[in-house]
Amino acid sequence: MTADRRATAVKMLVWSGPVVLVAILRPWTVRHIETDTTVDGRRSTVDSRVFDPARFAASAWPRLVGEANNTAVNVSDIVPAPGAPPSQARFVKGVGMVTSVDRRSRVGVMLVRLVSSSQVVAIQIGPVMRGTALRDASGFIQFSDFTNQSEYAAAANALNESALRLVIAPVEFETLTGQVVSFVGAVGKSPMREDGAIEVVPVRLGVSVGAQ
Repeated sequence: MTADRRATAVKMLVWSGPVVLVAILRPWTVRHIETDTTVDGRRSTVDSRVFDPARFAASAWPRLVGEANNTAVNVSDIVPAPGAPPSQARFVKGVGMVTSVDRRSRVGVMLVRLVSSSQVVAIQIGPVMRGTALRDASGFIQFSDFTNQSEYAAAANALNESALRLVIAPVEFETLTGQVVSFVGAVGKSPMREDGAIEVVPVRLGVSVGAQ
């Protein structure tokens, strides 16, 4: 083989086809990270699209309390008839005498007999808060505001935690038996307990000397 033919053969071995572009695909997506302020004022790095129940509750709680104070109806006016179908959740208010504080269950309640009737109200006092009454009674919290059912449920739990921390924790309930208290709170769609009491999740509690 001559020198020219050897050179041609070498060239063919080095490159014998068209240009091929190779794309390298990343097996992940890029998510924007930003710095935000947490509820306690500390700075932290968070994903702006991740739902933060605590931050939601901190923002929604003042508005929820304002709505409750402005729209609450007398709890004695919403006593459902036996066997009545569920109604809408709503905010209620009342004044009554504390007959007992029952913490045999972790879903503790303070039983209050209304001064305007013989009806008994069971105000949830924890340490476990149940139900979604606070979320459902609100007129500004809608399911469409959340990405999925899990976020919607987390919002309800966060509001219950706010009630436990801001309304319930400061109160010495063991000293209230026999006292007259006033309250504002939320009732769920089926507020009547098996014992006939109406269950309320409080947004405001106070010792009172008067009736409604």
